[in-house]
Amino acid sequence: MLKFVKAGRGAIKPAHLEAHEGWPRDLAQGDYLVEAWQCNLANGTFLLGPRTLALLGARQNPCGIIDLLRVHDGDDRSIILNILEQATGTPSSFCFSTRVRSRFGQASPLCCVGNSTLAGEVGDGMLEGIFAFPDTGNC
Repeated sequence: MLKFVKAGRGAIKPAHLEAHEGWPRDLAQGDYLVEAWQCNLANGTFLLGPRTLALLGARQNPCGIIDLLRVHDGDDRSIILNILEQATGTPSSFCFSTRVRSRFGQASPLCCVGNSTLAGEVGDGMLEGIFAFPDTGNC
């Protein structure tokens, strides 16, 4: 279990380099498979790694927010959407931990750590970070 967030929870903080670097460091010290991701806020598309795409059941890369949310339970969807929405409003560091369900109903843990960098113009900027898949089955 990661010490900064429990499954079904999330956290968002003002852009803070120490917090953002600390969360991935915690993942690196455990047995996690890690893939980078990014979202271009100008067009709202997410570019994901192949393992993340497969876990989410997404059919194309880049993909949209619906592809990210559809395999999460309802409560987790609102947590994730709220965190991502806040991160697009102000430069932030964020994380969440959840379980995604395959089309066969099997649950798999998924952790996300990211940050947002925003440009001067509304809708410009990036969300980027990592998705982590624990080898131990706990996130």
